[in-house]
Amino acid sequence: MSGPIQDGRYRIWRSPEQQQLVVTMAGSDSMAVLSHPGQLEDPEKGIWIVSSVTTPSNTVNLASADAVSATVQHEVSKAYLALDKLDNPSRGSPIYVRSKDRQVWTLSPASTTGGEGASKNEFHIGYPDLVDGEVLVVDNSFARSFPPRLALQPLGADIGPTGLPWQFELVD
Repeated sequence: MSGPIQDGRYRIWRSPEQQQLVVTMAGSDSMAVLSHPGQLEDPEKGIWIVSSVTTPSNTVNLASADAVSATVQHEVSKAYLALDKLDNPSRGSPIYVRSKDRQVWTLSPASTTGGEGASKNEFHIGYPDLVDGEVLVVDNSFARSFPPRLALQPLGADIGPTGLPWQFELVD
């Protein structure tokens, strides 16, 4: 794949080395967490549908030329990757899978790959506007929990395993 991400069905990996997929804890209206594929009772629980959307021209968008505004919907539960509180994003805001909240994200090729993130299917899942002057992306939560949770974190935060791009594996 090169250029912007295309609409389709994907497994979203934390990184090839960590072998962790974004999944739901208990279907819709639950926290989004990371899990190893072997821990899933149903492999379909790790599949997400990326659908591009048109954003109003008056909204601030942090998208680069190759970024896409999109929703990320869990295939089995039909719920969307979303913030707990859509109207109050902040650093550390937990990420949920919500049945009614159609959160729009900015999917940007990862610059950590030398500008070739799109060719490696690596993207950051970003909140589309600046929050307190920061670019926030979906990343590992700093909360110590099992399974690992997801939260909004500043892009470029160099603290442990954060700031890594997500690898989008197209599923036929």
